[in-house]
Amino acid sequence: MEISIDLKLMREIVFKDELLLKEMLDEWKIDSNSKITEIKKRFMEQDNKGLYNKIHELKTNFSMLHCGEAIRFCESIIKKIEIENPVVESEIQELDAIVLKVNSQLNI
Repeated sequence: MEISIDLKLMREIVFKDELLLKEMLDEWKIDSNSKITEIKKRFMEQDNKGLYNKIHELKTNFSMLHCGEAIRFCESIIKKIEIENPVVESEIQELDAIVLKVNSQLNI
């Protein structure tokens, strides 16, 4: 899956202050990594409500970066949970891989 991000919104939020942008992106990485750790935990515990909530939070993180591919992937998992279809481990692994790809693009 090709992942693209757009930092326009983030740059506007920090009034184009590149140092502040770097701090925000570092914080984004920490927060997103924490969320993916929680997602893995909730998946292993078969806690669908917790999994739903954490994936929704991660989707919000991706929204800050206008990362459409990641947003759509989160939505597809959320939809599965809503209709009570089981989420499979490969989907959680793909979500983890997406976070890693985005993290690598945020090294500015």
